[in-house]
Formats: sequence, C-alpha cells, structure tokens
Amino acid sequence: MPQAVENIATDLQQLTARLLDLERRVDALEGHLQQSTSEASGVAGPLAALQRPKPPATWRGFPPVEIQGGAVPTIGKAVLGIAGAYLLRAVAESGTIPKLPVLLVAVVYAAFWMVWAVRSHDSSHFASITYGITSALILSPLLWESTVRFQVILPAFAAAVLVAFAVLTVVLAWQRNLQVIPWIATLATVITALALIIATRDLVPLTAALLAVALATEIAACVGHRLSLRAVPAMAADFAVWLIVYVMTSSQGVPEGYRPVGSITLTFLCLALLAIYGGSIGIRSFALRHRISIFEVVQGVLAFLLATWGTLRATRDSAAPLLGVLFLVLAAVNYWGALSRFIDESYARNRRVSATWAAALLLAGNFLLLPASLQVPFLCLAALAAVFVYSRTRKFSLGLHTSFYLAGAAVVSSLPVYVANAFAGTVPAAPGWGLWIVAVCAAVCYLIGARVSEDRSTRRLLWVVPAALVGFTAAGLIVVATASLATAHMELAASRLSVVRTIVNCALALAFGFAGSRWKRVELGWVAYAAVAFGTLKLLFEDLRFGNAASLVVSLIFYGMVLILLPRLTRVSTLS
Repeated sequence: MPQAVENIATDLQQLTARLLDLERRVDALEGHLQQSTSEASGVAGPLAALQRPKPPATWRGFPPVEIQGGAVPTIGKAVLGIAGAYLLRAVAESGTIPKLPVLLVAVVYAAFWMVWAVRSHDSSHFASITYGITSALILSPLLWESTVRFQVILPAFAAAVLVAFAVLTVVLAWQRNLQVIPWIATLATVITALALIIATRDLVPLTAALLAVALATEIAACVGHRLSLRAVPAMAADFAVWLIVYVMTSSQGVPEGYRPVGSITLTFLCLALLAIYGGSIGIRSFALRHRISIFEVVQGVLAFLLATWGTLRATRDSAAPLLGVLFLVLAAVNYWGALSRFIDESYARNRRVSATWAAALLLAGNFLLLPASLQVPFLCLAALAAVFVYSRTRKFSLGLHTSFYLAGAAVVSSLPVYVANAFAGTVPAAPGWGLWIVAVCAAVCYLIGARVSEDRSTRRLLWVVPAALVGFTAAGLIVVATASLATAHMELAASRLSVVRTIVNCALALAFGFAGSRWKRVELGWVAYAAVAFGTLKLLFEDLRFGNAASLVVSLIFYGMVLILLPRLTRVSTLS
C-alpha cells in the first residue's frame, strides 16, 4: 500500500512538471507571435483583424456578472426586498408590536422601492423595472391581507393608500417621462382595487379610488405627459361605476353583504366619471387642440352613456331636466368647436367628432328636458337653424344634421302613424298639428338646402329625408281626402281603397321622377324609387289580400306603367 501511494505521488509530480513545461512553451510562442505581429503590422493587419478574440482569463465556465448588466445582483436585491416584506409580516403576526404601525412601515417600505425604481432608471432600465415590480409585489398582498384577512384597516384606508401609491408613481415618473413604471403601479392599483371590491363588497371607497386614479392619469395627459396606460384606469372606472349602479339600483333590492348607497352618492360618482373624461377631452381637444384619439372618442361615449344611465336610475328620472340642460350646453360647445375651433383641415377628425357629438347631445337634451308637446317644435327649429347655417357655410355635417333632426321630429310626431294608416290601415281623420309642423319644416328645409349649388352630386343625397317626408305626407293626405270624398257618395270597400292607394303611390313615384329629371335633382329620383319599393310591398300584403280580380287588374296596370316610365325619366335626367 505505501508503494502504491509513492507511485501515485511520483506520477502527479511528473504530470505537474509536464504541465509547467507546456505553459512555458505556450508563453514563449505567444510572445514570439506578438513580436512578429508588431514587426509586420502592415502585412498582417487584415489577418489579425480576422482572428477571433480570446476569452478573458477570468472565465471559469460562467461569464462574469458584468456581461449581464448586473441582472443577477439586481434580482438578488429584489429577493431581499421581498424577504424584508415577509419579515414585517412575521413581526405583525407575532403580536409583539401592534399590526397597524407595522402596516404603516410596510407601506413606506413599498413606496421606498418605487422611489428607488424611478431613481435607478437612468443607470439601468432592468433594475428600474425589477424594483418597480418588487414594490407592487410588496404593496398589493400587504393591503389584501391587512383588509381581508387580518382586518386591520378599513377598505377606505386601503383605497386611499392605493391612490397615494399611483399618484406618487405618476409624479415621480413625470420628471423622466417614464412609461413602464406607471404601467406597473397602475396595473397593481387597479387589480388590487378590483380584488378588494369583490372580497369586501364595499363599493363606494374603492370606486372612488379608481376614479381618482383615472383623474390622476388624465391630469398627467393634459399637462403634457403622454401616458400610454390611460385605457387601463378608464376601463376599471367604467366597470366600477356600472357595478355600483347595477347593484344598488337592482329591482330586487341591495344584495346581502353590500352596504346600501344613497342616490346622491351614486349620482356624484356617475357625474364624476363624466366630468373626468369630459374635462380631459375638453382641455386636450378644445383648449390645446390636440388631435382627438380613438381612445378619447370611445371613452367619451362610454362615460356619457354610463353617467346618463346611472344618474337616471339613481334618481329615478328626477334628474332628467338637469341632465337635459347640461347636454344642451355641451351640444353648444361642440357646435362651437365644429364651426369655429376646428376649421383648419388639420383638425378634420376633431371637427367630425365634435359635430357628431353635438347632434347626439342636442337630441338627448331635447328628450330629457322638454315635454312631449315641445319636442317636435324644438327639433324642427334645430333643423331650420342647421339648414340655414349650411346654406352659408356648406358644412357637410350641418346638412346631415338637418335630416337627422327632421327624422327625430317625425318619429316623435304623429306623422309616421298617420301615413302608415293612410296607406295600409284604417283611414285616419284630420291630421294633428305635429304632422303639419314636420311637413312644413321639411318643405322649407328642402327648399333652402336644395338651392345650394354643390360641386359633388353625392351631396344631393343630404336632402332625401326632407323630400321623402314631404312626398309621403302629401300622398297620405291625398289618400285621406280621396277616401273622405268617395265615402260621401259610395261605400268604399277594401278592394277599392287598395286601388286608390296604389294609384296615389304610383302618382307620387312619377311626380318625383319627373321633378328629378326636370330640375336635375338626384334626391327626388331616390324618393321615387323608394315609393316604387313601398308599392311592391303594398301589392304583396294588401292588394293580393283584400283585392278582387278587377281591383288587381287596375293596380297591376298602374304599377307596371310606373316600372316602365320611371327608368326612362331617370335616364333622361342622367343624360341631360
């Protein structure tokens, strides 16, 4: 055995000696190559450039930490940060110190990591993101356990901490125009607030917290910090407002476990949502004249609908007049923007969106504020004002709004029912005043609008609605007058009445077709073909049902004549 040990030691000594000899030879060769390279640098320069660099002598199987930008130490610091949070949790569970002071220290501890995340952004983006995630991982479970499990704090206090955390992050990131760090804080805040809403069922403070976070992000956007996360708090605020209104105004009462909320509080939350995004859009688009984004268009509509629906449900429609006044004021502001603020072509999207919102707000304000007896006159006056301004400015949106308001007035009035009964039901009596107002207003709007010379023929389609209202109203009145005169001398059976209606409808189509060909009015041709389509439905559902052989012959003859003559009239109009 000693002999074997001595042999092994001898072999090791020999092996070591050989390794040392090899190292000396390699060093000698390297020195010789370096000397040769320096002597013939002009010739061997390109070859030296092609040589692959040798790895540093410090490598021992793994690359040094510096190559990874300090990633491993950064993760190690984050792990120590999580360990510190668990240490505070253990102290709180031990009972040696009251939980509330420990909780406050933990909140400050989480805020410290967020401050560190922002400050380290210039030196290392990876470290900044890692520390921001660490801060969120400390704060969110902390608030959850303190509110739900330990019940040390109230949901209102947790909501306040979440708002302070989000605002602190936005303010700190503002100076360096950061995007990722606010994303981390906002996502953590939104997810924690929604989780607490589900767990605690205390809706008011947490909904208010989400609205406050949305307000903070919108303020940052208004003052020039272009945050890419505006949609996240917006969607959370929309959901929270919808949830609290739906739960608190349910027809089955407030569910078990939820604290009842008064109508004033619900109304305030709904109007706060509208004020946040309405004010943000007003400042950015109207005051600063920034190009309105798709997010702002969609969120503006959602905030408007949620605020209206929630306020009306919370107050049981008692706030409808106040909302009507507010919407009419907003409609005036949007018309000012479309006609004055966004005239340049560079603001084309703002102008279109503003004009569309103006029409929708005016229509909504009309229905919410005015009684039924005044809605038709108001919409007719709005149509007249729109067509008058259109004749001066030739703004496409105003011509479209003329038809929009006339259609709304027609729907509210008795005109659709009256014309439908004249052509397909029981012949009505004398028309009401609402029908006359809509018909006269439509005629005036058509006369004013049709006189405007247009560069593009497609704009003539703006006046299809006024022409159709005038034409079908006149046809209905003719049917009623004819039926009244015929009833005085004979019994007007259903088959004869169907013939009268067919003849009047065919005369309407031919009259509009002739007028369109004579004065080159494309819109009148469209109304003529609309009358033909209506006549087709009438033949199928009335003449074939109530007519006899003789009445069907007469109706089909007149209808066939219209189908032959009308294309010729429109062709003449096109050729001329």
